[in-house]
Amino acid sequence: MNMQSQLQAAIAAAEKTLDDSSVASPVRGAANHDDDQSTQQPVADVVVPIVSKAVKIKNLDEKAVLVQVNRRMYSPNMHDKEESIKFGAGNVTKHLFEGKDNIVKETNAVFGALYKYVNDMTVPWATGVRLLNANLYMEFSTELRKHVDDANSAVDKLAANWDTAVQVDYNRMLRIAQAKGKPNLANINDYPDVQTLRSKYGVDVQYMPVPTADGFDPRLGMSAADQASVQDRVNDAEANGAKYVINQMLDPMSNAVEKLRVNIGDKGSFFRDSLIDNMVKVADRMGRINISDDPVVTERIKDLRALVGIYAKNKDVLRNSQSVRTKAATQIDNLVGQMAGLV
Repeated sequence: MNMQSQLQAAIAAAEKTLDDSSVASPVRGAANHDDDQSTQQPVADVVVPIVSKAVKIKNLDEKAVLVQVNRRMYSPNMHDKEESIKFGAGNVTKHLFEGKDNIVKETNAVFGALYKYVNDMTVPWATGVRLLNANLYMEFSTELRKHVDDANSAVDKLAANWDTAVQVDYNRMLRIAQAKGKPNLANINDYPDVQTLRSKYGVDVQYMPVPTADGFDPRLGMSAADQASVQDRVNDAEANGAKYVINQMLDPMSNAVEKLRVNIGDKGSFFRDSLIDNMVKVADRMGRINISDDPVVTERIKDLRALVGIYAKNKDVLRNSQSVRTKAATQIDNLVGQMAGLV
């Protein structure tokens, strides 16, 4: 069988798989009928919105822990007082270590990767505090220590090369100052010494138990109103945690629908594997960080996993077949409709 025949066979098989798949059907298990006699119910009739009833996570304090990660980084942006006064309509900022190819940007990128890992593996609780699935604690804490070690090593490397980095960037600022006829733009005092530089970097990690309304020392004389306030915070975390998981899945799914609806050959139709890979990754990650006991949320995660599992095996077909793209876009969009009804 030649390559063209193999592709046609793969397209036919993929079309059949997508036709047979009921994963993204608005009603799970609904029978197929003619268009004018469809028995499918509107999504709103079969999905119970989370917003109308807070998802109840039993014993949240046993299923999750709070984690607070504070990172500090040196900012290469300097407020220029003299130029701000001359400008007279706002602040003027100098950008030191401009560009991607410098050791300051490399160091800060390591701290950025740490921050991204924390956010990827948790759901929001409050500003600066996240909820971590207790089942992931050992994996998370081990991996986070690696990120912290990487961050500390990056700072050590930066400090060891600081004098050279400063001289290179100061020379760059001198050239800019000369070109603009503003010699004061280049100022060696804009750059901190090594000790001060080190003090501008740091990572502090703290794990805390999830509070409970009845978990406070009775000697504190906690009022009923105070207890209710704590319970409200827990309830909000329960509902918002479920919504967060759904919203994280909606973004790559909506992007996929928009992309797959562009006809092959039209501008913007180029297919990249990452379109599917991103959905695979987010489905896996949400399944792991989800702390909701809500069965609807759990089912939607399973739906996405099952659906993208089909696409992941047929990327080349999606790249070459318009009919398969169209069917895939329709099925993803159906699932988007179900999930959107949850938030």
